[in-house]
Amino acid sequence: MKKVLIYSLLALTFVMSCRKSDNPILPKNLAKVPAPLLSIDTTGNQTISGQNPDSFTGKVVIASYYGNADLNGAKFNAVVIRNGDASNVKTLKTGITSFPTTVTVTGTELHTLFGTPIVVGDFFDIGADVITQDGTVYPAFSTGPGTLYSAGILSQPGFNPTVRFTAICQFTASAYGAFGVPTPYVVQQDDWADYHPGDVVNVTVIDATHMSFKYLANNAQPIIIVINPGTNATSVNSQVIGDYGAPFGNFSVVSVPGSNSAVTPCNLGIGVTLHFTESKGTDFGNGTIKLVKQ
Repeated sequence: MKKVLIYSLLALTFVMSCRKSDNPILPKNLAKVPAPLLSIDTTGNQTISGQNPDSFTGKVVIASYYGNADLNGAKFNAVVIRNGDASNVKTLKTGITSFPTTVTVTGTELHTLFGTPIVVGDFFDIGADVITQDGTVYPAFSTGPGTLYSAGILSQPGFNPTVRFTAICQFTASAYGAFGVPTPYVVQQDDWADYHPGDVVNVTVIDATHMSFKYLANNAQPIIIVINPGTNATSVNSQVIGDYGAPFGNFSVVSVPGSNSAVTPCNLGIGVTLHFTESKGTDFGNGTIKLVKQ
């Protein structure tokens, strides 16, 4: 039973009993079909750009989990669903009989197949329908009850019958401004109140994961924001930002983790919550600043 993918509409009822007549008997019409194995080819895009979804080009490798010897004349059709809706299955490629094979899918293709533009948060699951030699179709996605796959195959190491591509806003430093060149940003929020909504502040993109801006302090020092491209989170290491004159000393900030400490690449926004302290011992608490590229 290890080397089969079992689809069945029959429910098996196992009754514990010491009588020989109560031993369960397997139905004769259980089907043995190949097990599709899917993976994402790393030479293609791993996610869909929320900023430009039609530019997406993904590559999916389709193979048979137990090798070509178990195909028995079967073929696969590559299919896709959007946002988990198994009632609306679209076909990407039919009649796949050579394994492994790579199927390329584009953002424009997905847009056309489903009839509406891709937006941030959309996800697409790709699987393979199995068509056996006698023409029986075992779908990758079904709206019926139960599971398509036997518990045995689902527990096998490395078995993966579907892959998913998700539309996200991806951080790209160059989209925020030319490296080393001050770029104007509009203030949306500044709890520290050096700026007001609508004010313009220059932001400098330092490199692929760092950018900076200054507050209106005396002897102002650039506040270096670190961006984690994998999570879009922002952080600031403890640093002096300048002073505001007597009777105060130097002011320092360090970032506070949270939902406000993040870049929002879809609208080219930057946010960070900072904790403000003064060198003579005064604690000024937290304040968030949010900026959007002009």
